[in-house]
Amino acid sequence: MRKILFIALSFLAVCATAANHVYVRSKQNLRCEGYFPQLSPDGKKVISAPTDAKKLYIYDLDTQKRDVVADEGVPGFEAIFGKNGKVYYVSMKINKDHLIFRSGREYDPESGSDREVLSPQHGAVHAINGTDGTAVVGEQKEWNTRDAGTFAWALGSKLYIYRNGEKHTYSPVNVQTGYLWVDVSPDGSKVLFHVPAMGLYICDATNGRVLNKLSGCLMPKWYNNDLIVAQGRGRLGYNIIIFRADGTGGIQSLASGECVMPSVSGNHVIYTTKGGSVKLLTLETPEEREVRLEQERLEAERIAKEKAEEAARIEAEKQAAENQEANQ
Repeated sequence: MRKILFIALSFLAVCATAANHVYVRSKQNLRCEGYFPQLSPDGKKVISAPTDAKKLYIYDLDTQKRDVVADEGVPGFEAIFGKNGKVYYVSMKINKDHLIFRSGREYDPESGSDREVLSPQHGAVHAINGTDGTAVVGEQKEWNTRDAGTFAWALGSKLYIYRNGEKHTYSPVNVQTGYLWVDVSPDGSKVLFHVPAMGLYICDATNGRVLNKLSGCLMPKWYNNDLIVAQGRGRLGYNIIIFRADGTGGIQSLASGECVMPSVSGNHVIYTTKGGSVKLLTLETPEEREVRLEQERLEAERIAKEKAEEAARIEAEKQAAENQEANQ
């Protein structure tokens, strides 16, 4: 019998007794103002857009230089970095019959080249990162679905999960409003999606069965195979939160004060404020923190030992020199 867990997670305030799911190791204020921010896999570049998404920018964190990737077809709304470091985005055009056609494009930051990977089609088009690579999918055409691993997207209340190049269609929740913010866990075992006015659902990627239901949040993304980062509502406005997919352990606030549009890249969470200031968090789990602190302790002991040995050597040489001088 299918068991659905109904967990009462309150996104109106952060639970004061919640355990630390992660630790914020560092926080940076980036100089690349914008919205819909995404961080490259190597952590060196950021893409972002203005509020109307009519342009797509790329910002180099080392050189602090910002370039325009695209400025036609509202390219900034769903642009992503692929696992290969290239930028994938959707470009929209309206023909003379006022029909909207969308194409998928690939931009290479290293060479500056831009090419079309999915030809224009009527209907929705999305660039999506899977467990192995990036795919661009639409209602009629698709690109790179076989090599992208496991990934998912939704159209209305139909959930499309791709595994090994095969497309599987499910309807885990029977609603008219449809599903939003579909995302697959890094190991490809689970899929999350949001249903307006109903909440966040976690389902099995192999059969589409609902595993868990949580209260609503905005723009949820997997941090790892167990934790989810999202935009929630706090006492000071919107905040960035993290919580377990199984509903245990409460909610932890990572940033507060009108913080919106989070996305995840490795152990980083990037987000923006309502004023467009982009922030970057570097996180570590309690297990990672314990390992790091132990490594730092051992390194400190090694350095202290080397310094003590060096001091002892210098003292011994000094003593030997004094003894030699006294014997002359």
